[in-house]
Amino acid sequence: MARVDERLIHGQMALAWLRTYNADCVIVIDDGSAHDAMKKMLLEMAAGVIKCIVCDETAAKEKIEQNIGKKLFLCAGNPSVFLHLLQEGVAVPQINIGGIYDKPGRTKLYKTIFLDDKLKQDILSLEAFPNTKVEHRQVPRDFEVDIIADLKK
Repeated sequence: MARVDERLIHGQMALAWLRTYNADCVIVIDDGSAHDAMKKMLLEMAAGVIKCIVCDETAAKEKIEQNIGKKLFLCAGNPSVFLHLLQEGVAVPQINIGGIYDKPGRTKLYKTIFLDDKLKQDILSLEAFPNTKVEHRQVPRDFEVDIIADLKK
């Protein structure tokens, strides 16, 4: 399972997503956090008892491969991270687009999804990988929404 959320790990993530998917390990793929000791420490603390690896995008494939036998939960702030991993041949069966928040130049699609042209194109590009399901939900119990179909309307 993979989730796009600009907040990375937060209460909802730790209490709902990681527990629902019974993750052994969460891999946060975020260049800024990987190179900032304080951010890295806070993300590791937010994951609680679940092993947390914080890496930059260039190390992500290697970190995933090193932990392949575990129940991994991948987290990134931008869909382009998962697009890049898929292009590198990393299998990502499901991507949840969960939290891309309001900023100048972005248009609201759902309550917690605001997109500019680049973000929209990155999400639409995920469709090129038929073995990857792309959906939107805020929390695991929500009904899965086909975000790609909605973006094509």
